[in-house]
Amino acid sequence: MRKRNKALKVGIFVLLAFTLVASCFQTGAIAAETKEKTWQWYPSTWQPSGVVWDRLVYISDLITRASGGRIKVTPTAPGMVCAVAEQLDAVATGATPAMVIYTDYYSGKMPLLGMTINPLFLLNNTWELHQYIEKQNDGRILALLREELAKYGDVHVVGPTYYVLQMIMNSKVPIDSIDKIKGMKFRSGDVPVANALGALGASVTWSPGEEIYTNLSSGVIDACTYCGPADSIAMGFHEVAKYWLRTPLMGPVNVDYFVVNGKVWRELPDDLKAIVETAVAAGNAFAEFQGSADNGKAWGKAQELGVTIVDWSEEDVLKWHATVASFLPDFGKDAASKEAIEVLKAYLQEYRPELAKALMEE
Repeated sequence: MRKRNKALKVGIFVLLAFTLVASCFQTGAIAAETKEKTWQWYPSTWQPSGVVWDRLVYISDLITRASGGRIKVTPTAPGMVCAVAEQLDAVATGATPAMVIYTDYYSGKMPLLGMTINPLFLLNNTWELHQYIEKQNDGRILALLREELAKYGDVHVVGPTYYVLQMIMNSKVPIDSIDKIKGMKFRSGDVPVANALGALGASVTWSPGEEIYTNLSSGVIDACTYCGPADSIAMGFHEVAKYWLRTPLMGPVNVDYFVVNGKVWRELPDDLKAIVETAVAAGNAFAEFQGSADNGKAWGKAQELGVTIVDWSEEDVLKWHATVASFLPDFGKDAASKEAIEVLKAYLQEYRPELAKALMEE
């Protein structure tokens, strides 16, 4: 009898143990099912240093911390995830969740994209660019961009990321007049600038930012347009290109766009979407402050490093602007880009009537 009772007790204990283990597995399964999803993003941009890179780091850190780690954003240098020229496609196909893209690099695929930056670099500051992209004609430029990218692939445009560019010409020989451009070998990734350089007799190629230093030092190119004075120092251009054209600025301000794969964006709860949008807006304020401060200091630093600063005459500046502006009709290759040209004209007529008149005369 005692043995039977003992066996019964052991059986009951084993049954309870199995029940407890099963309960633990069930509880764990429920916990796994109810655990909040997390996301891993590895965004890159087109520049590995300077304010454009620092802005990406700032936005990434803010999203990670504000989301409590639900979106962990690790900024990656250009080329690590994919080539710069493939960033848009990587997001559109879902190969990577997010990127900060410079849309003009892809204007050959979608004509509108050449009008979503600083068109022909005719806008002088961040306020003007913000008005043109997000306010003019009820924010039509940003709406057009979202519509066109949605046709291209599953892409959601979170918003523009502005920065003070002050893009200059870095050259190995002095370009002290517009006539000196003829016959020179340039690297330029901006269609309005590249068009104007070509029209003035230069040969123009494109290469990723990380290759510019080597191409300048080896003589593959004579000059480049890529970034402003602060970024040029950070990239070491003063070591291989001792002449910097300050006036006219090839692009006083510019804009990239923070894009997320559409499927990934739709997965996010509303609070995380709001965090990403807020981080992008905060990144704009950060870039405006840092870019202005850095470039202001950099002009003095450049001279200390042996750079010769070049300024064109007013006559040459006018010739340059006229050359750049002459290509505006070429940007209207489809319905979307033609509409964008009309938005630009409406903006200039409202805020820059003298420039609008000059463009109409062209």
